[in-house]
Amino acid sequence: MLYLISIGIALTLLVLVTIYGKSMDDHMLLLLVVIVMSSAGYYALALSPNLEDALRSNKLSYLAGCFAPMLAFIIICNICRLQIPMPVRLVMYSGQIVIYLFVCTIGYLPIYYKSAEYHRNSAGAFLVKVYGPMHTVQVVSMILYTLAGILIGLYSLNRRSVVSRFNVYALLLSDVIAVCVYLVERAVHLEIELLPLTFTLASVVYTVLLIRISNFSIYSAQGAPDFANQNLGSIFFNRDLRYMGCSDYAAELFPELMQWELEKKIPGNGGRFNTFLRQPLLNYMKAEKYDESLNKTFEYKGEAYHFEISAIHPSGKRADGYLIQVSNVTDAVKRTNR
Repeated sequence: MLYLISIGIALTLLVLVTIYGKSMDDHMLLLLVVIVMSSAGYYALALSPNLEDALRSNKLSYLAGCFAPMLAFIIICNICRLQIPMPVRLVMYSGQIVIYLFVCTIGYLPIYYKSAEYHRNSAGAFLVKVYGPMHTVQVVSMILYTLAGILIGLYSLNRRSVVSRFNVYALLLSDVIAVCVYLVERAVHLEIELLPLTFTLASVVYTVLLIRISNFSIYSAQGAPDFANQNLGSIFFNRDLRYMGCSDYAAELFPELMQWELEKKIPGNGGRFNTFLRQPLLNYMKAEKYDESLNKTFEYKGEAYHFEISAIHPSGKRADGYLIQVSNVTDAVKRTNR
């Protein structure tokens, strides 16, 4: 029953991730697929009528143990806005694939399991195993990826203008719980595996965080097709007017944004944003006409800039947040005035 719950939760999250499309992390999609398949393996193992079927199901169940920690680490890095180079990611994937290939030798070679015995109890079938050397390698890789994720979270606590502290605390909590559950499971020697449920609960946290981030992503905003335009700056706020991030060009136009802490109110200590955009944003909020956008221009050091303020996912008198898009229109103004 526990494994069916895990499958149900993971499938629900899979639908959510698919709905949000490219504004979500592709690795989240892979993680959920791995969790569904692994949980199905655990469930099939519990129903196995003999050793041969149990070993086949057991191989499927190891998909989570081999790949979920690595995928979770990549997702954590992405949430914390730390880019892993493609060559490094290829090495990571290759390493876990090699480990899983050794999992596939179960029943044939004494490399991953030295031996396995089939047993049944009231909860279903289970295996009593004697582990081989490659199982130790897999466990070590799982622990290393989990510890690496915790270290990334701790490092990101000091990057308040880049990563939300709420997100970091949620990531750290999910990782610590995963470690504790794993250690308790190994210490007590439970006949039921809690690992799939642990990964499922962690994936719930990751999905919630990615949805929060995607709500203030350029890919989910009205200006998504213009994202490739390097001369368009985007600044995001939630419905409580807390700062949620900006694009690189926006940071060039308003350097103070790089000092703002994510998910905090707009600082009132000057800066270009407070000079040109703060009051129009407050006026737009007070008007509550979220089906419309506010368009204005301003001049700074001989350059003309156009900005548009719009609501993110408006619904009646409610919006998920606000998007300000700023572009340099100096050339266009000059052509108009000729």
